[in-house]
Amino acid sequence: MSDEVRDVARGVYGAARPVRPARDERIPLDCLRGHRLAIAGARSSYHHRYALTEITCGVCYALHDPLASWCLVNPARQHTVDGAPRTGLVLVRVPPDTRAGVGQLRLHVDGVALADIDVAVCGPCRRGVIEHVRTDEPHRRRGYGRVLVAAALTLAPPDTYQWSTTEVADDPVARAFWAGIDWPGDLAGPVYCTDMERAAGRLPDW
Repeated sequence: MSDEVRDVARGVYGAARPVRPARDERIPLDCLRGHRLAIAGARSSYHHRYALTEITCGVCYALHDPLASWCLVNPARQHTVDGAPRTGLVLVRVPPDTRAGVGQLRLHVDGVALADIDVAVCGPCRRGVIEHVRTDEPHRRRGYGRVLVAAALTLAPPDTYQWSTTEVADDPVARAFWAGIDWPGDLAGPVYCTDMERAAGRLPDW
């Protein structure tokens, strides 16, 4: 075992934390438990493992709540595969091979992809479709999927684009995920434009 792996195991660089999308590093209004931080008290610090701003709720910390601290991820700060840092928690964008085709957004921790989302966006038709959201089993329930959805929405703002998803699985985990995020689109099924259908090979290319 390398010294770096030992240091991570000992928590030298900080333990794994939940994450939430945030456009800036200011202390938000509420904590993950819904406490008003102006009353509960909060502190902002630096999480060395993720290389991100970390927020801690004073009340949750006093109660030893495992969700007392979380990190802020700017969903608009996306890196290319070649330009992504090899340390910390970062978003990586893999563009589609063709216009209106399916690309991918990935969440990397120390250079390893732990979650990803498949997404298609068509600028001329003002459509966006999320096809799949995946998080590795040991890393679920930390907000990775929530951050990836927020990152997808930065590619095509929902005030000017129509968003939808492929059919959501009828199980409690999938329903809980979509019910717990700020999703502005349709969950009844994908609304593909003709450009998306053509990029997927479902329509002739002419």
